[in-house]
Amino acid sequence: MIRAFNKHYRKAIDLIESSSTSEKMEIAEKVIEWFRELPEEYIISLAMFFNEVIDDLGDDSLEKINLKIKRKRKEEKEEEEEEEEEEEEKKEDLEEDEFEEENDEDKEDY
Repeated sequence: MIRAFNKHYRKAIDLIESSSTSEKMEIAEKVIEWFRELPEEYIISLAMFFNEVIDDLGDDSLEKINLKIKRKRKEEKEEEEEEEEEEEEKKEDLEEDEFEEENDEDKEDY
């Protein structure tokens, strides 16, 4: 299976290297769009598979996919989103409090 993958991988690399700049951009856009459509679990499995293939090939020039950095970035992004949501909730609470205070003042005037 790894040999078959390696054969197709090398063929794809050769095709990309022999293509023009605009063709390379089109291919890259298609690949990025394809990855966006895939479920996260599949991407992780695919990355782990690529790392195993790189190990089996024994080619030190190939760089492995570092999954730890991706997780940290994702966690940081989630934390930022949670902080933003909390700030929005605080703003809404403040606006509600101000509105209630204005209504209370209006009631006192009557």
